Amino acid sequence: MKEINVVVTMDCEPSTQTTHPSATGPHDWVLGQRSCEGYAEIAGEYDLPITYFIHPETAIAQADIYKQLRADGACLGLHMHPWKYSMWRYNGERYMAHYGGLTEDEQRELLIESSDLWAEALGQRPEVFRPGTFSANDSIFKVLAELGFKGGSCSIPGRIMPEMCAIWSGAHPDPHRTSPVLRQRVGPLDFVNVPVSTDFSILLEGRLGRRLHPDLRPDVDWENQYGVTYSTIAKNLVDQLQSRNPAVPTICFITHNHYDFKDPSDPATLRLRAALEALHDACAQAGVVIKPATVDSVVDAVRALPYVEEKMVLEGSIMSK
Repeated sequence: MKEINVVVTMDCEPSTQTTHPSATGPHDWVLGQRSCEGYAEIAGEYDLPITYFIHPETAIAQADIYKQLRADGACLGLHMHPWKYSMWRYNGERYMAHYGGLTEDEQRELLIESSDLWAEALGQRPEVFRPGTFSANDSIFKVLAELGFKGGSCSIPGRIMPEMCAIWSGAHPDPHRTSPVLRQRVGPLDFVNVPVSTDFSILLEGRLGRRLHPDLRPDVDWENQYGVTYSTIAKNLVDQLQSRNPAVPTICFITHNHYDFKDPSDPATLRLRAALEALHDACAQAGVVIKPATVDSVVDAVRALPYVEEKMVLEGSIMSK
């Protein structure tokens, strides 16, 4: 492995004034702008473009900002928390659920409606998608493929948050074509999923039975809360990726637009710089080159490869080799 695609993403939430004071998202649009622009500036120091997953309300409110970021090389995709969209558009009377709590028909209706609004604001239809909280059920990839989405970043392997319908135990860790019947598996669909990269060597447990592996996001103070450094996470991600040796090696990480990345003293800004430095160092130590990438460029790379069907495994001893 000579190169690793590095994909830097941001979920661009609506202002909490349109949803709920305790929701994720900037408290006003000014902070949202500072966040997405500051994020691009810092990633740009490492020659890394950004993939922004933008909620429809955010696309409408800040269309000019995201059009400029797209002109500067960013990839723009649709982001969706159905319940946030419901609060804004339907006063909580329709789609009042996490994404994985919607039926197949509800997902289809919501995506058609919200994509139209998003496209009207930004001048083109979204081709990549991410559900809020990585909430999903087994209909997600079938519906997205039907509607013409070519890919997205819909999973975070190992996450277990049942109350949010976000269960990704056993999920495929690398970019892959998806299955129309089981979200964790590789399949024949043209829709390509680019998972957020997680460090499988560390398992963290939280309230309500939640489980997750750490990742490179600057949102969490991993060291002070969990005793895990970005250097450890980055090294483990690179080592695990080299061990798996996938066809399109990729490290993908995430943040949100409620951190002031324009402020050099903001804790999230300091953590972002630490994460990027740690990843740069881990790749250098492993002798691999960072290849700047966006979600859509990784999607295109996977779609260019022939689909190889996984061989069926017959029953046998549960622990047989």
